[in-house]
Amino acid sequence: MIRFWLAEYKAIAKNQGAFILLVGAVVLYSFFYPVPYHEEILREVPVAVVDNDLSELSRKFIRMLDANENIRVMSRPADMESARREFLERNVYGIVVIPADFERTVRRGRQSKVAAYYDTSTLLFATPLRTGVTFAARTLGAGIQIRRLQAAGAGFEKARNTADPLPFVAIPLYNPSGSYGIYAIPAVFILIIQQTLVLGVGMVGGTRRERMAGMPTRRARLLETVERVVGRTGAYLTIAVFTTLYSLAILRLYYQFPLRCEPWRLAVLLAPYILSSVLLGITLSTFFHNRETSVLAFMFTSLPLVFLVGFAWPPEAIPSWLRMLSFAIPSTSGVTAFLKISQLGAPMASIRFEYMMLWALVALYFLTACVTTSRVPVPVKS
Repeated sequence: MIRFWLAEYKAIAKNQGAFILLVGAVVLYSFFYPVPYHEEILREVPVAVVDNDLSELSRKFIRMLDANENIRVMSRPADMESARREFLERNVYGIVVIPADFERTVRRGRQSKVAAYYDTSTLLFATPLRTGVTFAARTLGAGIQIRRLQAAGAGFEKARNTADPLPFVAIPLYNPSGSYGIYAIPAVFILIIQQTLVLGVGMVGGTRRERMAGMPTRRARLLETVERVVGRTGAYLTIAVFTTLYSLAILRLYYQFPLRCEPWRLAVLLAPYILSSVLLGITLSTFFHNRETSVLAFMFTSLPLVFLVGFAWPPEAIPSWLRMLSFAIPSTSGVTAFLKISQLGAPMASIRFEYMMLWALVALYFLTACVTTSRVPVPVKS
């Protein structure tokens, strides 16, 4: 086992692509992926406001828009065509259109409609724009209603309670700032650990098969197969331990993302997660006959796996058969359990199902790794 262990280290060191995937990719992802979300929340999104009313009330509404922390009124074009041109040139990411009869309609006590157009190609722009415009419009409407009730003889407190009888106060429990980075990056980092392991192991296995072409071979014995699987697993496990510790340290120390659990809980959880990922990689690597095949086969699986995990897409909205199949992938249970204990501060008892599922995958993929490895011929020493 030690001989196979050291031989795998040697194969990784000689395989530049595999070394970059197993070590370099984790380092690169840790710095470049979270950078766009380092400020946590997108503020002051530029918008263009087309004021077709040019009244005192419309100017007040524009000032309220600009005072909102989510919006910055970048320009006030004369017509919709000019605003559309600014939008297509990416000078603004939203357009607000105030109708011509805005003040007159409001003064008569009727509802006036303000049109708002957002760039929905990314939620980073659409969410603050929608929130900012809605808040400004409701605040303006509430102020007008309060003044109308006061003019009718109601006191300020009564008018305010009538205009807003049930104030809504939102208090986010585990992500107080509403940061997209805190929501997504911890889960993605855990998924990256699995993906880099599967790709790296597959690349080493494919390279080995490629170099064996034309060489005299023989069938591996049972004990030799088990020793080979355990030795290869040990090599990748030690590498994954260091890269995982590095990733969690970067998350906690540099980006100040919360980790609401003791380190030993993470160690207990990540042990079967890393083991199952390595054994899955060894199982699949035996099907690759050259080093590029693993990259072509698994490079584009990361995004579907993000949705199958269930944090970016509701698990209830995933077809039941697909949800059941997804548990054959370590990231489905591993990422869910990691988020529960590290981000929500849940006890270990709450991840009993995911934890047992990971150990079941360890046993399953150890057997499949042994079976598939036994079918791969080994070179005969001259």
